[in-house]
Order: sequence, then structure tokens, then C-alpha cells
Amino acid sequence: MARTHRTSSADDLLCQPIPEVEAAAQNVALDRVLEHLTAAGVHAQLIKRIADRCAIKLYATGETLWHPPKLIIYANAGWRIATVTIGPRSGSYMVELARVGLKNEPLTDRVEVVPAAMSHRVGLLIAQNAGAPV
Repeated sequence: MARTHRTSSADDLLCQPIPEVEAAAQNVALDRVLEHLTAAGVHAQLIKRIADRCAIKLYATGETLWHPPKLIIYANAGWRIATVTIGPRSGSYMVELARVGLKNEPLTDRVEVVPAAMSHRVGLLIAQNAGAPV
């Protein structure tokens, strides 16, 4: 029987360092999502990881690697609604929508992959999950 991994895949991505240029491009993509969320009336907290260097430095090129950025959206009460990260190869948005059961027990996140050109769709998914009128 296979074991299931219950941690969010965004946390798994933080273990995979990326070049500074790629981290900056991912921050720009997350800023576009933040604009759509603000327009939909969803409160969001952008955690920019660009200033968070990894302990890894490539000695061949002298390049310092960075942790990938992510966008975490919370409800007013502090509950996490969603986490948005960028796919390292495709550039697509990975949207992890938080779910809770009938007795407020946390359930496995629903994961949606949205093409890079459709940042507005990410905003709609999160607004619907947050219960905001769309």
C-alpha cells in the first residue's frame, strides 16, 4: 500500500533552489495574481522569497541560488485559503485550495494547475474558494 504525502507541494518546492533571475520572474507572475485578488476583494499576503537566499552557491559560476517565491492567501480570521506557486519548468500557476471538513478538520488541498497566461483564472479560483462574490 502506497503512503500518501500530506504536506503541501509548495513546501516541497522550497527545497529546490532556483537562479535569481527565475525567482524575480516568478515574483512578477505572483504580483499579477495579487492584482486580480485585490480587484476581487480577497485579502492576500504576498511572501516574496526573492530576498531569501539559499545556503547554496554554485562555485563554477559564483551564482547564488534562491528559494522560489509563493503567494499565501488568508481569510480575515487567519485561516489559509490558498497557496500559489509557479511551476519551475512550465511557468504555470499551481493553486492549492485549502479545504476543511464538517467539523473544521483540515482536508487535503485541492490542486489546480492554471496556464501562465491566465492569471485572472487564478484570482477567480481563489475568490470562489474564499466565498467572495465574483
